[in-house]
Amino acid sequence: MAPIKEFISKFSDFKNNKKLILSSAAIALLLLASIVGIAATTTNQNKNQKITTLSSTSHAVLKSVCSSTLYPELCFSAVAATGGKELTSQKEVIEASLNLTTKAVKHNYFAVKKLIAKRKGLTPREVTALHDCLETIDETLDELHVAVEDLHQYPKQKSLRKHADDLKTLISSAITNQGTCLDGFSYDDADRKVRKALLKGQVHVEHMCSNALAMIKNMTETDIANFELRDKSSTFTNNNNRKLKEVTGDLDTAVGERFLARDITFQNTAGPSKHQAVALRVGSDFSAFYQCDMFAYQDTLYVHSNRQFFVKCHITGTVDFIFGNAAAVLQDCDINARRPNSGQKNMVTAQGRSDPNQNTGIVIQNCRIGGTSDLLAVKGTFPTYLGRPWKEYSRTVIMQSDISDVIRPEGWHEWSGSFALDTLTYREYLNRGGGAGTANRVKWKGYKVITSDTEAQPFTAGQFIGGGGWLASTGFPFSLSL
Repeated sequence: MAPIKEFISKFSDFKNNKKLILSSAAIALLLLASIVGIAATTTNQNKNQKITTLSSTSHAVLKSVCSSTLYPELCFSAVAATGGKELTSQKEVIEASLNLTTKAVKHNYFAVKKLIAKRKGLTPREVTALHDCLETIDETLDELHVAVEDLHQYPKQKSLRKHADDLKTLISSAITNQGTCLDGFSYDDADRKVRKALLKGQVHVEHMCSNALAMIKNMTETDIANFELRDKSSTFTNNNNRKLKEVTGDLDTAVGERFLARDITFQNTAGPSKHQAVALRVGSDFSAFYQCDMFAYQDTLYVHSNRQFFVKCHITGTVDFIFGNAAAVLQDCDINARRPNSGQKNMVTAQGRSDPNQNTGIVIQNCRIGGTSDLLAVKGTFPTYLGRPWKEYSRTVIMQSDISDVIRPEGWHEWSGSFALDTLTYREYLNRGGGAGTANRVKWKGYKVITSDTEAQPFTAGQFIGGGGWLASTGFPFSLSL
């Protein structure tokens, strides 16, 4: 087993070695054999055999900690099946769960590599989607690696609130990555078969990450409630690990940490008939954009993951043209819908929160939401809405903004029937303009008009993206409060 442990150790060092090179098929097979026991489900017999090795203390701690998760049986059985050291605290259970999740993600990496190498007749689209999966898996491993390091330092290295924000962001992004991999496949027959080959492994990792996120949230919120905290400003040094890489001729992607952009135009020249045509995808933590333009039609700005800030930007599109699952705050921006294809409806946002514990959402504050001249001339023909729920726990807040009458009185639109209407979080607060009236808004359980500053404060840049610790370092204008 020593060579396998050595290989795993080397595999885990993702800060210095981002890409994997498999030097031996035999090693890969040994690794796969060694981690087969972390599957999402096991037989009751195997469960009982392993669980009986737990001490009464470990059993009680594990049972209690897992009770806060969305998938408690998976949480308990996965950790219990490993046996291992005595579990005496919530932190130890989280660490064990994250280590198991990391192994499962590595298993998925090899599964995708095998699919690329062995499956015959893959289309160019499928090959691209599979390579995108490898990239998101790579990012997930990076995030889990950093989360484990951060957990080792908890709660001494930084304030409890900073620890909590960072850990929740890392695991929220890891969850998003699993969905991003699967979203890359269309629903035609061929793509469905490839997607199905990956589905079980990706969903297993998503559920493991969900459990870790729930435990982290429970632990940090309990600790924060039990101690008086004084917020300490964090000092950030310059980070050279930021880059803007060209993915296709028309799509730019910002990755790495602390990506900054100023006075840049991101444009996808594909017309409305090309359907999804992203101008900019952002997955950079602590990223900020100042006086930038994002022009396209459907899916203009993809706020994929992590903490993001946009100020004095101009964003134009048609269907779901601000979408994704970052914790993103937009301030003092001009957001304009344009004329879509015949029969289409404009949706300003399509937020993609898939887990209720993710600290993600789209906040639009002190912005101007309207339409371009070509849409205004025919606005009665092309309905325009503030957004629709892309995922089950979609969260979008629009506050202190000017909303023109290009927005329909209902304000929001469903995705498909009753999907997510009870679980979404859509909020409006102190908006103005011809389209800001809320009397005729949708009557969904998840929609609400905020009535107080206290209720709105959690969605400010200071709280929602922890802006007090990093926005000043960007040199861009910002507001931390209402």
